[in-house]
Amino acid sequence: ARMGGQQPGPEIVTSLTRYLDAIPAPPAPTRAAPVDMVKGRLLFERAGCAACHTGPLMTSVVNSNVGTGDAFQVPSLKGLSRRAPFMHNGCAKTMEQRFNDPACGGERHGDTSSLTPEELGELTAYLGQL
Repeated sequence: ARMGGQQPGPEIVTSLTRYLDAIPAPPAPTRAAPVDMVKGRLLFERAGCAACHTGPLMTSVVNSNVGTGDAFQVPSLKGLSRRAPFMHNGCAKTMEQRFNDPACGGERHGDTSSLTPEELGELTAYLGQL
């Protein structure tokens, strides 16, 4: 309804769901340097990201206002690196920009101001491997 389109009927939703579930997920991109997934997860939790991006799909599936004035559904972070640009309005062309550009997330979207530039790099690398 938010997009203004007509809602599909249950038969179409079921068929589309089966089709989409049958498409294998592409592998996450690999990096030249290994990613410390344990440290990345700890930084993710320390920044408060896990409060909304939780569970097996890394989403709470709730609507949340993250400083934009509107509430949007918390997206899954699975496969995040393949979905640029980032944020609801595409303001972050890269994951790094999401954390470095105050107009593109800010502190209502996790407390990343306490992270060092190296830690932000580790967090970004972690997110890129989900």
